[in-house]
Amino acid sequence: MSNTPTKPSAQNKPQDDEPVIHFDLSNTLTDIDKHLAAANNRAAHEHIETPVPSIEIQTDFTPTPAEPVAAPAPAPAPAPIQTNTFGSGFLAELAQEAAKKQASNLDSTQAIKVRSQQVHEALVHTSEFLSSLIQFANNMEPDISRIYRLDARTAFNNLKWKGALLDSRKQDLSATALLAHITFSVNYTAPEAVLVSRPWDQLEALKTELNSLKLKILDEAELDSKRPKQEWLQVHLAPQLPVHLRFLANYEKGHIDILSRNLLSFGISSFRLQPEDVNSAMLDDLGRVLLSRADKLPAALKPL
Repeated sequence: MSNTPTKPSAQNKPQDDEPVIHFDLSNTLTDIDKHLAAANNRAAHEHIETPVPSIEIQTDFTPTPAEPVAAPAPAPAPAPIQTNTFGSGFLAELAQEAAKKQASNLDSTQAIKVRSQQVHEALVHTSEFLSSLIQFANNMEPDISRIYRLDARTAFNNLKWKGALLDSRKQDLSATALLAHITFSVNYTAPEAVLVSRPWDQLEALKTELNSLKLKILDEAELDSKRPKQEWLQVHLAPQLPVHLRFLANYEKGHIDILSRNLLSFGISSFRLQPEDVNSAMLDDLGRVLLSRADKLPAALKPL
């Protein structure tokens, strides 16, 4: 048996220029192109690409005229407030009446303020005049020629001006507060005590009268009804005869109320004074009365 190897046949022998694995490159590229086309078709349905606008480049550098910009439209005006929503004629009448009433109230309020200021200024003017009068008269202590008769037997005479005072009060403590009132006071003083004689049955009436006139009794024991009675009741009065004038601001009515005690004679009197009547001439006349250089009150003081 021979060990010589058998030679392969020619058809089974591999050739050097032929690859072991057959790979067709043209067919493969064709398949790839088909797969890419299919993939592109699917992507077109899934994604829409935003087109990019083309930019035109001008080479002649000629400026392009700008397009006019339209002005913004004005905002619409607010609708007027309707006071008569239902178109009611009666409501329209009420609206007119309310408007007139409001205007009338405003006018009245303004008028009251103006009038109140006039009253205040009149009081200030009066206060300034009386303050100066007091300064001069207190230094002079002039004689008061007027005679004050309490009754047929009793009179205060030979009087002198003594110790006048002026008191002013505001409505409150604020700097802009209006004057509430001013009070003038002076004593006309007799040289000695004044003796008054009355029947004993007039004792209580005499007490009331002296209290009203602010005349002081030197000895209260003289009014003791239990002491031994003489034929006549005799009481010695202090020589001071007080005279008062109070000017009260009546801002509600717009005038000045004046209360006086023992002004021209014994007794209490009241007057009304309009603020526009307070002037230098009127105050001069009042000053002459207070110093007994005249016995007639200014006409502007209207008795009540």
